[in-house]
Amino acid sequence: MASLLRRPLQFRIIVIPAFLATIALLHFAISNTYQIKNAISYATRPLWDEANGPKEIISHYYAEGMRMDSHACQLHGWKERKGKENIRVMDAILMSSELDLLEIRMNELDSVVDKFFIIESNATFTGLPKETYFANNRARFSKFDNKIVYKLLPGYPLRPGQSAWDVEALTRDAMTAMLREHIRELPSDTPALVIMSDIDEIPSKHTIDLLKTCGFGDSIHLQLRNFLYSFEWQLDMASWRASVHLWRPNVYYRHSKSGNRMLADSGWHCSYCFRTIPEYIVKMKGFSHSDRIGGNMRLLDPRRIQETICRGKDIFGMLPEAYSYKDMLSQMSLDPMTSAVGLPRFLIDNAARFRFLLPGGCCATSRKCGLAAQAAASASEKKQVFSLFPSRSDADVWTLWTTGTGVGIRDIVHPF
Repeated sequence: MASLLRRPLQFRIIVIPAFLATIALLHFAISNTYQIKNAISYATRPLWDEANGPKEIISHYYAEGMRMDSHACQLHGWKERKGKENIRVMDAILMSSELDLLEIRMNELDSVVDKFFIIESNATFTGLPKETYFANNRARFSKFDNKIVYKLLPGYPLRPGQSAWDVEALTRDAMTAMLREHIRELPSDTPALVIMSDIDEIPSKHTIDLLKTCGFGDSIHLQLRNFLYSFEWQLDMASWRASVHLWRPNVYYRHSKSGNRMLADSGWHCSYCFRTIPEYIVKMKGFSHSDRIGGNMRLLDPRRIQETICRGKDIFGMLPEAYSYKDMLSQMSLDPMTSAVGLPRFLIDNAARFRFLLPGGCCATSRKCGLAAQAAASASEKKQVFSLFPSRSDADVWTLWTTGTGVGIRDIVHPF
């Protein structure tokens, strides 16, 4: 640097700023290595990758009041199942924190499902302690008590060399074991259909009724309408991991491709559809893709999260995971839905309770949202809010939250 300062003035004017800019650029690149790598990967994905979901999409026929009989089966190229009255349907899910979606799901499927299998842990897949949301709120689901088979799987911090994906795989193995234990107790002439999907992947009632009636084979994937944050932001129709299986001794609980056939428009996938901001933070830090934070803790700022979900943007600030530039550009600038037609019946019947999930549910004013929160927030939600601001008194935080002043509802809670 000293030798540079002895050079002619014109040389120093050019070289010194260039040197400093290079240092700043290197610092930025080192500090944001993960984000830069992801940006390059996602931006070029359409050039080197393709969607790996099922390619054979079966047209789905349904109209309100339609009977599930031999005619319905024939429309789909299937035959009516012999002994369909004996078949049992099991819905198997891994519980995270999505109590609202679980309630909507169980009410949607209640009339066509015989047992709800739920596994829950007191730790996230990344080994962080978490609340046992279902166990602590079981009274909310008391109407389904005679159908629920529940198991608490004790969690633990990740061991050396263990990843979140390893813990998720072990949890799915536990579900496989639980299903086998209960299905082997069924009479030998009683087939079992098992719905394998995440809690936010909700098959429609009429879809399961159709699959219960018709012999579709050993397994079939379900194409779901793909939503983000609420039913206001529809991404596409590309959600395919949900599936239904005719249980056999070699079947296991999975969230991966099991065949090349998929039934079109079979339900809803509502990803990151939470009521409160703390739930978003728990999800971002605790699920298998938590590495997307990449050390950038600003992504967890409540104010940023609130603004992001109300604009329908990516919560990690990443490019969409798209396999064509057409889809990528479309998902980067989503248009809000104005229709709530064709959504789960229980959601519409209880629209006031689930306003945050419906089009237009992301409130425009903090005071308006604050009053709604004051009326509806549970003790559990209050505890989550208080934990975000440990340096403030509970009374101070609650006043800010419910009045919309200072650090208010828009900074903390996805509105009601």
